[in-house]
Amino acid sequence: MRGIGRVRLALLLGAFLLALVPGAARADFGFLPGEAGFSATATADAGGAPATLAGSHPYSLVTEIHLNKAGAFSDGDLRDLTLDLPPGLIENPTALPRCGAAQFATPRTSPFETSLSGESCSGTAQIGIVTLESSHGGGETRSFGVFNLAPPPGAPSRFGFSPYGEPITITPHVREAGSEYGLTLGLRDFSQQLNVSGLRLEIWGTPWSSGHDGQRGNCLNETEPAVGHAECPVSALNPPHATEAYLTLPTACTAPLSFHLSADSWQQPAPVAREWTSGAALTECDGLPFDPVPRGTPSTARTSSPSGYAFSLDGSSAALLDPLARASSQAKRAVVTLPEGMTINPSVAAGLGTCSESQFAAETVDSAPGAGCPNASKVGELTIESPLVEGQIEGSLFFATPLENRFGSLLALYMVAKAPERGILVKVAGRVDSDPASGRLTTTFDDLPQLPYSHFEVHFREGQRSPLATPAECGTHATEIETSPWQDPGLVLRQTSAFTLSAGVGGGPCPQGLAAFSPGMSAGTLNSNASSYSPMYLHLSRSDGEQEITSYSATLPRGLLGNLSGVPFCPEAAIEAAKRQSGASSALAPACPPASQIGRTVTGYGFGSTLAYAPGTLYLAGPYNGSPLSVVAIDSAKVGPFDLGTVVVRSAIRVDRQTAQVAIDSAGSDPIPHILDGLPLRLRDIRIYVDRPRFTLNPTSCDPFSLSSTLAGSGRLFSDPSDDTSARSDSPFQATNCSALGFAPRLALALRGGHRQGNFPALRATLRPRTGDTNLAAAMVQLPPKLFLAQEHLESVCTAVQFAAHACPPGSIYGRATATTPLLDAPLSGPVYLRSNNGQHSLPDLVAAISGRGVEIDVVGRIDSHKGGLRARFELLPDAPVTSFTMSLRGGPKKGIIANATNTCENSQVASARFTGQNNAIKSLRVPLKVDCAKHNTARSGKNRR
Repeated sequence: MRGIGRVRLALLLGAFLLALVPGAARADFGFLPGEAGFSATATADAGGAPATLAGSHPYSLVTEIHLNKAGAFSDGDLRDLTLDLPPGLIENPTALPRCGAAQFATPRTSPFETSLSGESCSGTAQIGIVTLESSHGGGETRSFGVFNLAPPPGAPSRFGFSPYGEPITITPHVREAGSEYGLTLGLRDFSQQLNVSGLRLEIWGTPWSSGHDGQRGNCLNETEPAVGHAECPVSALNPPHATEAYLTLPTACTAPLSFHLSADSWQQPAPVAREWTSGAALTECDGLPFDPVPRGTPSTARTSSPSGYAFSLDGSSAALLDPLARASSQAKRAVVTLPEGMTINPSVAAGLGTCSESQFAAETVDSAPGAGCPNASKVGELTIESPLVEGQIEGSLFFATPLENRFGSLLALYMVAKAPERGILVKVAGRVDSDPASGRLTTTFDDLPQLPYSHFEVHFREGQRSPLATPAECGTHATEIETSPWQDPGLVLRQTSAFTLSAGVGGGPCPQGLAAFSPGMSAGTLNSNASSYSPMYLHLSRSDGEQEITSYSATLPRGLLGNLSGVPFCPEAAIEAAKRQSGASSALAPACPPASQIGRTVTGYGFGSTLAYAPGTLYLAGPYNGSPLSVVAIDSAKVGPFDLGTVVVRSAIRVDRQTAQVAIDSAGSDPIPHILDGLPLRLRDIRIYVDRPRFTLNPTSCDPFSLSSTLAGSGRLFSDPSDDTSARSDSPFQATNCSALGFAPRLALALRGGHRQGNFPALRATLRPRTGDTNLAAAMVQLPPKLFLAQEHLESVCTAVQFAAHACPPGSIYGRATATTPLLDAPLSGPVYLRSNNGQHSLPDLVAAISGRGVEIDVVGRIDSHKGGLRARFELLPDAPVTSFTMSLRGGPKKGIIANATNTCENSQVASARFTGQNNAIKSLRVPLKVDCAKHNTARSGKNRR
């Protein structure tokens, strides 16, 4: 103790003398020029030969520093020193025990000499020596032991020495620069009392090697060096475990080992820096072992089910600790391709957050959870086990912001693992690519950490919102893994890891043959009251493991109609523009005008009981693929953070020309997409609401009907129709309270033109149903016997084939008809034909082919002679509201088809009519034929006057 006290007094005196040195004799604080000021070398033996074998354990790492002097003393007192070691140069602080704080603070006693070291640490904790050139003794050079100490929070290790009783500690910190695992040694507040002008730090590669016995513990600076080697072996200190390596050289041979040194003084805070490169690059990297053991397994053995997934890389750590072995190279790059059929589970999107690039950058070794990547973006855990670190390094797997990550990809992952108590931070970004046709996933992690690990595991979370889903088939499935080492990034090791699926959905039997397809379907109106407007709903669903829904067709009940009045078509240009919109912009600024909207959709995607839902909108559109009308569903394909654009599915609407029954024609409709941007949609739930006010009108017939739906399903091979199937479902539909509807139609018949016997007047019939009544189901009108069909004026009859092709000859037109309905903006009108019925009846049919806004209706009447009079019967009329219906048949001496058998002015004529309502109500009428006799009488009187 007295010796150390004298040393301190001498140091104080030296500092005082330094202050007296004239300014002109002093140089700036800094390093001597070139190698004399700073050098660093990994040695292979005690002779100092350089260690060049990659992955080997060097004999020692020697760093020498010499400062500028002002006279006999350093120019400025060293305060802080920072040394960056080469990336991949690894220390193993677990290789030997630590010197306790009490031992490090207790001065050493030695049987060989009066010790000048202020510690009494065991030789088992010694990792090297430090040699100082100081002002002590007028410029003494002396060596001291360097010992493994307990690290402070946030550091992987600490070592120190206590020259002349002044404790000095060096704390390594792990550099976080991409995947670089590099150590930076930090020395802070070096004692001014030492006035050091030179420092040589030698860290032993294998501290317990017998080659260091002569410098261990009390044998260091021994006055009898000849016997030191025998007297200070580690074996005499009862070590707790076998000899282990402390230092390991990098496993990359791409460049020489480079060191960066910076220092400042108490008098000059501005740091000075120096670089050093130790000769040639390391050698024989091709001889390093590279034998990672990959393993990938889902969290469930069931097919078509939500699943977590664990992927691990195991490496051998034995060579890292064995002083005589070379360490294995770590994987720099890993490319993991999941088995075919194992895809993204869309259910993960609901509530999923994202981690931005700036948030990822904000992740530090001591940042709190959520301070960088949000907790909502977490999709899994990360665990790293290393023989160099006590305990596990734990972290999380985060979902990166789509398209705004460093790869610009739709899918990307950020891995963040921390050991704050040891200052270790692992941050790796990975790109995820999805096959655009199948959805197969490939994840690429480049620049994996060089931190040696024995176990590296990524575990995607489990549960209903797990990010992945298993394939649809039982059996063995293989994950393909490609890894490349740091020693040679061009080398690719290809391996597989297999797992087995042994049960079906819900634990049931494995699926066999074609996938099942029994979708659920239900439909109807919320209010079943006849002749009332009501929202309409349609619900389609399928179970996990069933075929994907690819198309839909339906036939609505007769009389369930849409009110198109005041509803403009969504323009074709707007529909095309919608296809180019992002999902977000489509939701905020739809391309179709609001006036065209007739309803909305909600679609659910994913596996299991928890789906991710996305909203959509239904619009009325114009003709499509030969159909007069269409409905376009424009759905924002944005669910959670995934924005896959806008899904536009256009359904062709057919209207039966005789009954006006509405149907969705799948043959003319767009297919339902099953994959977008490589992400299978896994469509499970479709909900359609046609809820525009006063749009969907119920029938006035209370007969039992059904809404018939047909769904097409695609098997596991979307491009192969051989495994496709279909399913049909009929949802019962029946209106109510039809008997409460009235029925009081009015009919007016008028003859225009000649009224005398043998004349051919034009006939005009006007039907006016009462608003709010039941709609017409059938009508019969019988003319009086004095009016008959002038068959000699029948020029031509349209054949059924010509009529279907809209190619009737002009001569087959015998009149014109017009119908007004509140369901359309304008009347339906068109010619009245005589159409062949292929001989089924003695006379051709009378057909009014009326149309408007793309809707075509054929009002078909069967004409015959009954009780001496001409009769027309119209059956199977549309259950649709009509304000008025007018049919005019042409007259005239050459073309009129109605002939007078009497003077209709002198002999009044009365027709009979019978109408049947859709609710089976009947109304019989006697209808006088109105003849403008006054006009003809006036004309005759004038003729007589002339």
